[in-house]
Amino acid sequence: MDATMTTGSLRLCILRHGETEENIARILQGHLPGRLTAAGRQQAMVAAKELPLADFDAVVSSDLQRVTDTVRLLFNGTPPCPWERLETFREIDWGSMTGMHIPEVNMRHLADDVETREQLYCRAGKALDYLRRRYAGQTVLVVSHGLFLRSLQAQAEGIPLCALRQMPRLGNCEHRWLEV
Repeated sequence: MDATMTTGSLRLCILRHGETEENIARILQGHLPGRLTAAGRQQAMVAAKELPLADFDAVVSSDLQRVTDTVRLLFNGTPPCPWERLETFREIDWGSMTGMHIPEVNMRHLADDVETREQLYCRAGKALDYLRRRYAGQTVLVVSHGLFLRSLQAQAEGIPLCALRQMPRLGNCEHRWLEV
């Protein structure tokens, strides 16, 4: 643990999954499993060399396949520390719009069953509360999805929902460090 961390603080490394076939095809993935491309697998292997993998006390991730595959590639199998795969850490739920081609979607008129930005932001806040309670004083790798991680980072940094779109999104296998 970093000596500059305060007692009970939580150090998070958030990482977005590797590129998927659905990213390339511009598909609203949401809760689809997703299939990593060759580039996505390579991105995970590069990230594995950049991250201090042995320093993580735990890995917490989405339970969707594209994230599970990314974590396995990072650790060349299964992480040597506890690994929780939780539905709470999934990407936004596009409801009946899941699988649609993004250029053909009117994002101003979403279906009624789509998870709203407000709901996603609230879910990310609950996920952060969970991490704070369960992993206080630890260093945790969180592997998830672009929109979810942006909301999680906003919650961790006290950025209100109205300013969320001003935050840069994570690229595939890009990571950021947060201290909460």
